[in-house]
Amino acid sequence: MEKYSFENAQKEAGTMQEKIKAGEAQKYQEAANIIDEKNNHIETLQSDIDDSIKIEELRDRIGAENKDASFDSFATELPRNGEYINFSELQKVGNGGTHDVFISSQNPSFAIKLNRGILNTIINSGQNEFTPEMQQNAEKLVTEKNAEYDQLYKYFGQKHCLRERMQIQKISVEKDGEMKNIEGLISVQEASDVFKDLNKKDFSASYAETMLTEENKEAYIMMNEALLADGDFKAEDFLKFNDKLAPIFDLIEKDKGFANSMQEFLLRFKEYFNASGKFIDLVGEENVLFHQKNGEWNFQVGSVLKAESRQNIEEALKILEENPEQLNSGHLKGNLKNGLALIRMLNATGMKAGIGKIVDISLSEKQISNLDKVKF
Repeated sequence: MEKYSFENAQKEAGTMQEKIKAGEAQKYQEAANIIDEKNNHIETLQSDIDDSIKIEELRDRIGAENKDASFDSFATELPRNGEYINFSELQKVGNGGTHDVFISSQNPSFAIKLNRGILNTIINSGQNEFTPEMQQNAEKLVTEKNAEYDQLYKYFGQKHCLRERMQIQKISVEKDGEMKNIEGLISVQEASDVFKDLNKKDFSASYAETMLTEENKEAYIMMNEALLADGDFKAEDFLKFNDKLAPIFDLIEKDKGFANSMQEFLLRFKEYFNASGKFIDLVGEENVLFHQKNGEWNFQVGSVLKAESRQNIEEALKILEENPEQLNSGHLKGNLKNGLALIRMLNATGMKAGIGKIVDISLSEKQISNLDKVKF
């Protein structure tokens, strides 16, 4: 029987090393292939989004459709008291931060929204009909608001949006126990059954500052350094302040179809933000919903126009650098609070979904430290 020599051991060890190297090379190649596949998918998705935006631009230029036709037709069918839309015959189904929402039992495919602030301003003016100056201001507001809607739908895609139009209408509304016949503004928006879907996923942000304690302060700082500057991203730091997004992150990891839908939403938001400089309302709940139809994930964008913009966030950040206590009075504190929540969520989700940060921002060490001085 041949003895097992030192030379035999060396030979076997060499063979094993070659096998290990070959195995490692194969693993590296497999990982590289996965990265290439993901990058190719994102490039294809971005190309498809760019093409859809160009198509929307072309449709606008050639006037391919009358965007207001279905909304105008719906308004003419609403119950009326003479020439006034009679809100006492509409069903009130909710009230958001700024609007009361109604539906018509005759046609529940649209919702009618009344802005409480605008309504009170009109009623308190004592004018039943617009003066020439009020008419001019109302027409300007309607034109600007509908242009904002059009820009939103252009970048997010009409099929993903619950379209909305603002209109000047004569309305009969209840105020202080009596009906008032006035000229006013209403918004008409497409309704959706997605809100009734028990398996829908709400994509909305949380205010980390309202949850801040001594115990989680280190995680808060690390989260801000990662998502608002150039620190290392750890999903668990973010989720400590945004636990309602844990199911979203879990789906991104486990469900390719959901991850693809989220990537499309984020890339579309990035295009919209770069073009408009505006955020969308991801603080309000159920403004953006992910849902499945016939086994395929999709997203729905609702009433998301928001006051927060790149401009007022940059203005707030400048004050945060130089005199943070000044933010404790004035509207910029609210802009900063909302902006930070939105940027953190978008950037964290973008990194989780493999497409990187969505909002390009880099707070200085001093700005991050000065957040302590703002009474959120």
